[in-house]
Amino acid sequence: MRFGVVLNTQDPPRGENIARVYQEAFREAEAAETHGFELAVVGEHHGSLDGYLPSGLTFCAALAARTGSMRIATDVMQLPMLHPVHVAEMGAVIDNISNGRFILGAGLGQRDRSMFGVPMHSVPSRFEESIQIIRRAWSSESFWFHGDHFKLEKVRVSPRPVQAGGPPIWVGAISMPGLQRAGRIGDGWPTDNLQSLETIGEWARIYRKSAGEHGNKSEVILARSAWVSTTKRETEEEWWPFVARFHQPYVRLGLFKDLASDAGAWDFERVAPGRLVAGAPDEVIAEVEQCRQATGCEWLVLMFRHPEGPAHEKVLKCIELFGKEVIPHFKASSK
Repeated sequence: MRFGVVLNTQDPPRGENIARVYQEAFREAEAAETHGFELAVVGEHHGSLDGYLPSGLTFCAALAARTGSMRIATDVMQLPMLHPVHVAEMGAVIDNISNGRFILGAGLGQRDRSMFGVPMHSVPSRFEESIQIIRRAWSSESFWFHGDHFKLEKVRVSPRPVQAGGPPIWVGAISMPGLQRAGRIGDGWPTDNLQSLETIGEWARIYRKSAGEHGNKSEVILARSAWVSTTKRETEEEWWPFVARFHQPYVRLGLFKDLASDAGAWDFERVAPGRLVAGAPDEVIAEVEQCRQATGCEWLVLMFRHPEGPAHEKVLKCIELFGKEVIPHFKASSK
């Protein structure tokens, strides 16, 4: 198993300190690389008051210049809102800046479509055409494409990506059609960090079945909210309150289907089993192993910092402790 870190790019309530948050995210990525993490990912939303990152590709380019060995991914960009040739060009540039470390994580996007004038009914087919175009742009000298949404002639993307055939494309999904699509057209499936391990395990089987039916390789990139400290009590006190507030909008939307929707009773002991990777090092090691057994994941991508915290300095200490006390256990067990 390989480990990655999710970088927070939000500054609630109104994004007044977003420039500082971005710089802290860069330093957290650098610290993660130093301590054995092999991937940094950033999300994408549009029009959020808290400054939530609207341009993941721009951020990935900056990350590529600040890191030297870890892979860099969008997780996930809202591909139907953008022109695929432009995405292919930007992705190729990032792949060159990073010397072949870029991964394009893309999804349909659940919000923000009206900002770009994209009709909801067209999103799935537009997404699939975009994936086809990006792959051809990265693997062909020039090409033509005539689909329902894009009519392109003599497309040539330069520079060429460093990775042969172009960077891997991970396809996000949280529905049966989406999981089947991810297996059919993607190179990997990045999960959300809200569903239980039981649900993710079921979805992983659907995704892998689809990938096998279409002769594609499969990778499960499991996302989890995570924290490690010297004691479990310390984790509950300095980290859990930020996670609980992060969960509240999703609780109200009913996304935690295996738990009751009473937000007032949202406590660590109730939510943590099968959903969080948090506690003292030995507890975290056991939870990581549980993640691997339940989902067969190739990557475990961890969100230490949530929109309201913990503070940057505490996140750096947590990353260091995770790198020293948890990652070596799995490096040793893989030999």
